Amino acid sequence: MKKQILLLLFCVVLLNACFVNRNLVSYEFPDAMSDEVRAAYTEQCDKGKVLFEINCSKCHYIKKGRRTLIPDFDQSELIGYEMRVMNPQHESEVREARVNAEELGLIMTFLTYKRKNATD
Repeated sequence: MKKQILLLLFCVVLLNACFVNRNLVSYEFPDAMSDEVRAAYTEQCDKGKVLFEINCSKCHYIKKGRRTLIPDFDQSELIGYEMRVMNPQHESEVREARVNAEELGLIMTFLTYKRKNATD
């Protein structure tokens, strides 16, 4: 019985470690950004990541081997999302009632500063 409990505890710790590592996202901020501004942007990016997962990940996660990645968007693509008119699907599925302008700004901040995917 004691071995089973230890094995179960080990599995829980291992799964927790995998879950935590999977959700870590680092950001690439300009070197000149002050620590105070960096902290504020990190908070905004963290909120934007959650909103991305809730509202965007259904269509915008990409599979690369066994990994699931958040795609890299360039500035022109992000502006198109902000305007919501560049893609008819966004007009119907990502309406203002579902993702308001402030939330969309947080998502775009996250996508702007998230560490870019490795190109291996």
